[in-house]
Amino acid sequence: MPPIAAAAVALLLGLLALLGLAKKAQGGVPDAPGGVSGPGAARWPYSDLIERWASFYGVEEALVAAHMKVESSFNPNAINPEDPALDYDSSYGLLQVQLAVAQDFGVVKDYKHATAAEIAWLMVPSNNVKVGTWNIERWQSRYAWEIAVQMYNVGERGYLNGRRNTAYLNKVREAYNVYSAR
Repeated sequence: MPPIAAAAVALLLGLLALLGLAKKAQGGVPDAPGGVSGPGAARWPYSDLIERWASFYGVEEALVAAHMKVESSFNPNAINPEDPALDYDSSYGLLQVQLAVAQDFGVVKDYKHATAAEIAWLMVPSNNVKVGTWNIERWQSRYAWEIAVQMYNVGERGYLNGRRNTAYLNKVREAYNVYSAR
């Protein structure tokens, strides 16, 4: 990410945190994965967003929550920097959405030259969960569950070129089993 874009994202995240919007979720869900306890408690952090977009895209809520747990530990400010050696693009937010995915979705014009505004949009939790859940559905509609989970992590090009991430698959499966039992 260009230094100016990184600075703009950092500034936006600071402002969101200052305003208390960076971690806003229905029911005051805390940072701790696992949600809150007591009557009417959310099943996991960001339940409202997960429910909304999982329902919209026809994806299991427990699967979206499992990806979110593994990708960011429910941290809306998570940023994973680009690693050209691994042919890995930067990823952002709760579901660690890559800019190329955001371009496929239609919210980034050119993922190699994304603007600070495009990155900031992607960092907003509701937008991130929307695009990330769309991406989960995109793979699930075309591939078996285990392949779709790995496609989410390594991308179609990576998977078709032989990249596999069984550690990621196992972590998602473990979280999914916990969340689907709730």
